[in-house]
Amino acid sequence: MSSRIGIPMLLILLFFQVCYSSAHTNVLDASALHALKAKWTRFPESWEGLVPCGTNWLGITCSKDRVVSISLDHLNLEGKLSEDISALSELQIFHFGKNKLSGDIPEKLFSSNMTLIHVLFNHNRFTGKIPDSLSLVKTLIVLRLDVNGLSGDIPSGLNNLTNLNELHLANNKFTGSLPILSSLTSLFRLDVSNNTLDGYVTHSIVDLFITSLDNIV
Repeated sequence: MSSRIGIPMLLILLFFQVCYSSAHTNVLDASALHALKAKWTRFPESWEGLVPCGTNWLGITCSKDRVVSISLDHLNLEGKLSEDISALSELQIFHFGKNKLSGDIPEKLFSSNMTLIHVLFNHNRFTGKIPDSLSLVKTLIVLRLDVNGLSGDIPSGLNNLTNLNELHLANNKFTGSLPILSSLTSLFRLDVSNNTLDGYVTHSIVDLFITSLDNIV
C-alpha cells in the first residue's frame, strides 16, 4: 500500500475489506470513488450504497471488479477532485467535461501505474497549473483541459505523452512558450487558442499530418 495513503483512507479501506465478501468492486477502487464523492457538494443521486460496480452508480463502468470508466459529462457536478483517484489503476476513461468542478488538479491525481486513454476535464472551473504527474500517464490518447482557469507554463513533460492524438488547452490563462512537442508523432489536433503564449500560432486548431511539431513552437 502506498505510503501516501493517510489515516482516513486507511479507515475506508478497512471498512471495505470487512464488507468485501458480499461486494463486487475492488477495495481500492471502491474507496477511491467514495473519497471522490466526499469531495463533491453536488454528485449523481444514484451514487448510493457501498459497491459502485454491479449497481446503478451513474457513469461508472466496470470490468469484473475493476473500474475502467468514469463518464460524468454535463451533470452540474460541483466540488473538487480527490487525489485518491490515482488508485484506479485500470481506469481508461475519465470524462468530467462541462460541469462546475473547481480548485487545483491535484499533483498526486495521476501516476505511472494508470492506464488512462481519455482525460476530459474541459469546461469546468479548474485553476492552478497542469500537474507534472500527468506526463507519467503515457497511455493517454486524448487530453482536454480547455475552457478552465488554468495558468502558468504548459509543462514540457507533455512531450512524454507519445500516444497523444489530441491535445486541447484553449481558453485558459497559460503563459510562456509552447514547449517543444516533437515526440508527439501521433498528434493531429492541437488547440492552444485564447491563452497568452509567446510566439503563439494564430490558428485556433492545428491539424497535423506531419511527424514533427517544430514549426508550431
